[in-house]
Amino acid sequence: MTDTPQIRESVTWKIWIAIRFIVFGVGGFIALWISWLSIISTFDPPGQRWLSPFVAVPLGLVGALMMLYGGGQSGRWAYLWVFVSVPIVFSPVFLLPYPALDFLAPKGPGIVLFVLPMVVSYLLVRRYYRLRDKQNLRQ
Repeated sequence: MTDTPQIRESVTWKIWIAIRFIVFGVGGFIALWISWLSIISTFDPPGQRWLSPFVAVPLGLVGALMMLYGGGQSGRWAYLWVFVSVPIVFSPVFLLPYPALDFLAPKGPGIVLFVLPMVVSYLLVRRYYRLRDKQNLRQ
């Protein structure tokens, strides 16, 4: 097998995609969750806060944008709803007192509550872009 520039470029491109996903996708996911958890912690007594809301909100936005770039969906802004849907759904749950959270066992309702918003928002966003692309082809 010959080592052509096309093969080297293809391997280099795949390595870049993997690095981009790990650094930006996973890093953005962590930044988004840190920011959302710190926003939820603003409802705790002031001594319990570990990150200012004035830092957490921009950190969440940057984390979501990092995930968008890491997933290769730059410019498709509706995918932000997929990333932000889980924290939006989980926020009211974290505001419940701790004994009320016993119904969210590691198996069952807790996993469904975590996965369902992402699946529903992903399907809606994908449908949105499919319809938008069809309209652009007609014009």
